[in-house]
Amino acid sequence: MSTNPTADSTPQLTRRRFVQGSLMAAVLGGTALGAAACSTSTAVGGGGGKGSVSFFSWDTQTVMKPVLDLFTKQTGTSVSFSYAPPVPQYVSTLQTRLQAHTGADVFILTAEDKQLVSGGFVKNLTGQKFLEPMNSANKEFMTVDGKVYGLSISSWAGGIMYNKELLAKVGADKLPDSWDGFLDLCRKLKDKGITPYYDAAHDGNFMALWGLLGGYFDSRTAFPDADIFAGRTTFAATWTDPLVAYCKLYTEKLTPKAVLGLTGDQVVSEFANGRVAMFGAGTWNVPAVQKSAPKLSFQTEAIPGITPGTSYWTGAASPGYAINPKAKNPEAALKFLEFLASPDAVKAYGKSSGAITTTSNYTPSFADSITNQALGARSGKIYLPVVAWPRHSNELSQELNTQMQQMIQGSVKPKDIPAALDKKLKQLDAK
Repeated sequence: MSTNPTADSTPQLTRRRFVQGSLMAAVLGGTALGAAACSTSTAVGGGGGKGSVSFFSWDTQTVMKPVLDLFTKQTGTSVSFSYAPPVPQYVSTLQTRLQAHTGADVFILTAEDKQLVSGGFVKNLTGQKFLEPMNSANKEFMTVDGKVYGLSISSWAGGIMYNKELLAKVGADKLPDSWDGFLDLCRKLKDKGITPYYDAAHDGNFMALWGLLGGYFDSRTAFPDADIFAGRTTFAATWTDPLVAYCKLYTEKLTPKAVLGLTGDQVVSEFANGRVAMFGAGTWNVPAVQKSAPKLSFQTEAIPGITPGTSYWTGAASPGYAINPKAKNPEAALKFLEFLASPDAVKAYGKSSGAITTTSNYTPSFADSITNQALGARSGKIYLPVVAWPRHSNELSQELNTQMQQMIQGSVKPKDIPAALDKKLKQLDAK
């Protein structure tokens, strides 16, 4: 894979890529990116005579226009484009339109909207040839009860960003390959008077925890989410060991309580100004670090695992393109998805959005500063619990955030947090 930066890659890598994994709605408590009203416009291309397909997007027209124009140029089919900002406004608008039978032919299927599948509002795409280039993690995200309902072509990945100069002061030139080794690195940094590590706990973004869980579950060949929600196991039985291991950052005071007073942006600023050696970071943080500290030498790597050699990335597949079973132009809708899966479309979307595309039929280029994360996303070794939870994601995420913040303050023991999630799930299911 080339690591040469594309012209538009780094500037586009904003927090927007992060929230496409559902974190804005679920982990950050349901806040919206913006309060703008839905805007509607039409992208019209030459060719004519082959009809039109309607598309409801949560990517803006600026992002999608190069893709839509290329589709029209290649097929002669125009696209009627409409938009609503993610996450809550898009989700509510989509549900309203589909239930009123006024939905677009093609729309974005999100984690929050998967209940639409059981309601018969999403076309089953299983067996379609255009799904073949889809990454395994993306395909799994778009699968419900063994059937595929969407085309997801990109993902995001987050890990641990570190200041090379500060790590060198304790004789390290990269992250250790185990969580115990990482904790030892943190202890050495603390002994040198250097604050070792921050996660954006104030925002509910426990980046290292998500990756630690992912590596732990992956090393045991099975992720427990489906079994937890089916009542076959519990959070207490599956989460306790990795969560207690993560919480040593706080119980051993390797990360100070003061982290609760820092927003995500302030955490980035602390890192850029050399006041913390490492933090949980994604590609969207790279431009801010580079702008604030252009001479800073840094790198991002996957989160070390409890078992040596099981490092894993935090991350999620992006929401996918889906078809309305009551599409007015079903043939054009299928043609549109077939195009969106093509190398030309994937390339155009990656360039206009800055997303890390993951299909097997196109190998994108990335700036050196995000190459590790891009490789992580494309590997499929990414995990974000909230995306894997089939129901109550907002409520459970808020409960986890509350419990974690209380743990950092010292009023909750780490081993009690998974049990609190089990209790909350039981209460929510009983309603």
